[in-house]
Amino acid sequence: IKFYSLTYTQVLLLFVCCILFSALGGFNDRCWMIKMVSSWRYLYFIYIAFTIYMFLDSSAINFVCNLFPDAASTILNQYHNAGIPGLTKHYSTNGMLLAVGTMIFGSYALTEKRRSDYLLFLISVAALLLSGKRAHTVFGLAALYLCYFAYNSNAKKSRLVKSIGVLLGALTVFAVASYCVPALATVVFRFIDTAETGDMSVGRVDVWLKAFSMFGKHSLVGIGWGQYVNQGGWFWNIHNIYIQLFVETGIIGFIIYCGWFLFHLVRTWSMYSKMRVNPEDYTNIDYCLMNFSLAMQIFFILYGFTGNPLYDREMFVPYFIACAISVNYANNDDGSELE
Repeated sequence: IKFYSLTYTQVLLLFVCCILFSALGGFNDRCWMIKMVSSWRYLYFIYIAFTIYMFLDSSAINFVCNLFPDAASTILNQYHNAGIPGLTKHYSTNGMLLAVGTMIFGSYALTEKRRSDYLLFLISVAALLLSGKRAHTVFGLAALYLCYFAYNSNAKKSRLVKSIGVLLGALTVFAVASYCVPALATVVFRFIDTAETGDMSVGRVDVWLKAFSMFGKHSLVGIGWGQYVNQGGWFWNIHNIYIQLFVETGIIGFIIYCGWFLFHLVRTWSMYSKMRVNPEDYTNIDYCLMNFSLAMQIFFILYGFTGNPLYDREMFVPYFIACAISVNYANNDDGSELE
């Protein structure tokens, strides 16, 4: 543990605090959940709105470069390659924030069904598409789509037809919108470009193979948390949390972490489906919170195959809070009103 590094120590402490914060899910009081998720809408909308503003006004990139002078060259390079960093140092960071924001607004749109919520959701999706991040866009929207499927579990005979209809409708809207604003199809163009190069993983496979060579030497307990970089690995995390868990924590750590991921996901899906059997026992805010919890967990697990959600603060903070929400509803499954 590199205690001499302020950044490393901050991340370590934040990680521990998130795990402890998840324990709050065991208390009956849910007011903190409502206030937190509700306030997050304003926070994430700042990133969403600035991303769209940066797309409309190229001069905004100068403001961001002045805001992060140490990363100015990277920011400019990404912007000129159709990647919008927004109010962050890197467009991947912006993609994480936009993805979480989109899931929050999607949760409100699905449960509250107000015009304003639908509009905010569409705006957040547009910002996510403009960011140019493939994994964040595909996995984020896929997570919301699965939540829509779970939300309609009280109508199992028709939910498949409804889900297919929503998917076809969304694809139609995307086709029309991207025809009018080609930049919305940046994600599609990136898939095409990488396919033409013959490397859809953008070099990740080579990194994964190198990481597996380390796993063979320390298969039981791994080489140590955060030690991949220090052991001659890549300059950053492996971009696959499952391989990195194998390498750094071994088989034992992998089982513990993945056990956590799957346990909470399965229980959240089960709890969500159970709530929909008797929808009158719960309020819209109950479904909104559970929808976000399920969407965030699905996104976290999917993005884990190509990114670093377990190691990026922008990802593991909302993930642990999503787990806390699920724990709360599972431990207080009595259909009672919010305190």
